Amino acid sequence: MCGIAGIYEYGRAVGRVTSETVTRMRDTLGHRGPDGAGVHISEDGRVGLGHRRLAIVDLSHGLQPMFGEGGECLVFNGEIYNYPALRRELEGRGARFRTDCDTEVILHAYRHYGDACVEHLTGMFAFALWDPGAERLLFARDPVGEKPFYWTVQDGTFLFASETKALLAHPRVTAEVNTAVLESYLANLVVPSPATLYRGINKLPPGTAGTCDAGGVRTWRYRDLAEGRTFLDVPLSDAAERVRTLLEQSVQARLMSDVPVGVLLSGGFDSTALVALLRDRAEGTSTFSVGFGDAPELDERHEARWVARHFGTDHHEVTVSPREALETLAAMVHHQDEPLADPVCMPLGFVCALARQRGVPVVLAGEGADELFWGYPGYARVMRRQRELQMFQRLPVGARRLLAGAVPRSRRGRAYDILSGAAAGRQYPMHFPLCMPTTLRSELLIPRQYDPPLVRPPLGDGETGLQTVAFDTQHYEFTLRLPELLLMRIDRFSMAHSVEARVPFLDPELVEFAYRLPVHYKLDRDRTKIVLRQALADIVPERVMKRRKQGFGAPIAHWLRGPMGDALLDLLASPAMGRYFRTRTLSEMVAEHRAGRAQHAWSLWPVLNFAVWHRVWVEGVPAEELTDRMMSRCTVDAR
Repeated sequence: MCGIAGIYEYGRAVGRVTSETVTRMRDTLGHRGPDGAGVHISEDGRVGLGHRRLAIVDLSHGLQPMFGEGGECLVFNGEIYNYPALRRELEGRGARFRTDCDTEVILHAYRHYGDACVEHLTGMFAFALWDPGAERLLFARDPVGEKPFYWTVQDGTFLFASETKALLAHPRVTAEVNTAVLESYLANLVVPSPATLYRGINKLPPGTAGTCDAGGVRTWRYRDLAEGRTFLDVPLSDAAERVRTLLEQSVQARLMSDVPVGVLLSGGFDSTALVALLRDRAEGTSTFSVGFGDAPELDERHEARWVARHFGTDHHEVTVSPREALETLAAMVHHQDEPLADPVCMPLGFVCALARQRGVPVVLAGEGADELFWGYPGYARVMRRQRELQMFQRLPVGARRLLAGAVPRSRRGRAYDILSGAAAGRQYPMHFPLCMPTTLRSELLIPRQYDPPLVRPPLGDGETGLQTVAFDTQHYEFTLRLPELLLMRIDRFSMAHSVEARVPFLDPELVEFAYRLPVHYKLDRDRTKIVLRQALADIVPERVMKRRKQGFGAPIAHWLRGPMGDALLDLLASPAMGRYFRTRTLSEMVAEHRAGRAQHAWSLWPVLNFAVWHRVWVEGVPAEELTDRMMSRCTVDAR
């Protein structure tokens, strides 16, 4: 795992790229790669590539930028899990390798397959490859979207990096708010790709590659895991057997490492399944948990301890206090780059720091299992209402709109959005809006033109209502929520502590198979993850199988009633916030929440994240200075 950054002045005959500029960009990513650094500047000064290395495989070699036989130059972030098989294939075609690391396989794959090399890679990756003969830069992001790739064009100069902070280190790039996507941020907790909350800075969508040459930038989708909209016809027993095989292969592939590998263990089904799949390796393997002493309803450490004892792991845990949460708030947003307004970012940072402190720089995590196998309680709640919603959708358009509009304004929350989508003839995906309801967004945002916060794919031929809501939900999860929110939060907060996180449930082959399994193989009334539970019934303890899902979260409702509420009120008093929000309404919401008259935590948290991000990244206030200010103005004990 690494950090990459680079510059290509494609609009100039003679370049002005300097080692100092590339190094400055590269070294903003030092946390992503503490084990090595490199820079390459082309002879004509038009190209500069920088790299920071976190050594995981072939510790003695693999320094980057790495060069190919034809002078190609590569910077790469991630892991290629199929590199042993791909290496053998390429050696059969005459390739001669100098190292045992997976980086070199990309260079040889490019020599043999050209731009189609990306279609031969299985893993989590983002890379940029300079071909001096063709005078073009090839870049790509993995199909699931585990690794980030940000880019911008400034006056004929293409800039790219693993994080936007590296782009902002370039003198031509300034931090400005992309107001057109602000509503999307409030609805989804993150901005959908290819946009970001920074005006003019883009993020490459999952499964997308691109080139930059004298003609400019071109991108294309080379693999789409969310394109199928028909259910597979396969018996449940066969599906369970296939899921087990693919998951075991995925876990084994993600153990590829020359350093210790641990597991982030909540004690729930998904993380326990990963420990169970380690089999004989589980005993003595390091596991890591995080909890909150002030929020027992969100603290699963007792269950994690039970699982650790059951499998004999070397277990470690950390507790996050309200004071520690406030002290690290600005640093959290600093590492996010653009706001990722999921509260789980906070405990993720603490538990990944614990793994690094214990000398474990690689961890397995259970991200993706709930999306792939329908493990969220909210899915069951919506599916229980499908008969009524389908009947509602058969009413005349005017009647649907009249009934939806009859919902009192005081009750226009998540349920109103579900009804409004059905009134329009196509229900919203089950997690949309993930955060702030539609009516509240319209009340809080200063009026202006916004991009739509939801873009849905075309319907398939002859789709039933169940197919539509099922595949729309999965499309939303796998094109927006997973790659741009959940996977970016674990990327940022593992890499913030120089830890590589791997997610076995999101192996592309497993995703493509499970994505199209019938709904009743995943959810039957309140029974979730049916096919996955059947696949793992012989290795996951019965106690874990029968546990009600608790969910991994953070006590933001409690925090916002204390010192974080003070911090938010102070931030809202800034004139800058008045350009985007009706701050008086937000201040009233803070008061209602703190008095217990209403529950506004999930609406206030993204505003707090935005306000801190704006102060740090747009206004340029150092995170440490902002932290000191927030701590000094707290009126409530934050111990």
